[in-house]
Amino acid sequence: MKAKLLICTLLLQLSTGCLAQEWTLVKTITLKNEITAQSVDTDGKIYIGTTAGDMLRYDKDGNETEVYSAIGNFPVTLISAWNRFKVFLYYKSPQQFIFLDRFSTTPITYSLSDYQRNLVTLCAPGIDNSVWVLSADYNELRKYNIQNSNVLLSNPLQINLSNASYMQAYQNLVLISDSQQGIHLFDQYGNLQMSHTEKGVSYFQVVNEQLVFLAGEWITSIDVFRPGSITKTKAPREGFSNVLKWGDRYYFISKNQVLIYQLSL
Repeated sequence: MKAKLLICTLLLQLSTGCLAQEWTLVKTITLKNEITAQSVDTDGKIYIGTTAGDMLRYDKDGNETEVYSAIGNFPVTLISAWNRFKVFLYYKSPQQFIFLDRFSTTPITYSLSDYQRNLVTLCAPGIDNSVWVLSADYNELRKYNIQNSNVLLSNPLQINLSNASYMQAYQNLVLISDSQQGIHLFDQYGNLQMSHTEKGVSYFQVVNEQLVFLAGEWITSIDVFRPGSITKTKAPREGFSNVLKWGDRYYFISKNQVLIYQLSL
């Protein structure tokens, strides 16, 4: 009887929490081109990449503050803005990565052909003047010194990441999402440590040691170093592809729109 009462109490608490959750639409941003990449920096600025090769920066209220337009008009594959002074962009075609130095100087462009001949699936900045490179064709994770192109690490992967979609270095970890498998955590030597198996994850962010991603209609938050601590929040509606979180604001990404919502609990 006590067990049944406890279960009912827990269900009531869960139901009450769901009812108390309130989403408020703050703003809708519509872009001319389709969105291909997104990121958020430590100040809450939002970065959006498009099929036209542009990267647009918005403040937390959705006001456009900066625009970077690449010469080649290739889609932006990946944006990494955790270092807001050197925002990183990767273009799978034509196999280049770029550092934007505070939008105040000429961008520094690097060709991946100077690092390796294999086709690079994903590329992301390391935390020590390095760059991480994933080649899904050869199923290998490599780390290079940016300045001299020397290989710092080369490790064949224990799993197939043919659907890899996003990659980020965080402290002594490298995290890679795969849209069919979920998110994988590798150590600083490229060895698989843990996996969160959930389909449909094409992007994630790490904020205050929390791994945040959207899968289906649920926003999941997992403690990176205590993976048993998981929180799920239902999105305001279905149909979004990704989400960015900053404080109590959520930036939901669709085909060519960013919808800013505020969450009240």
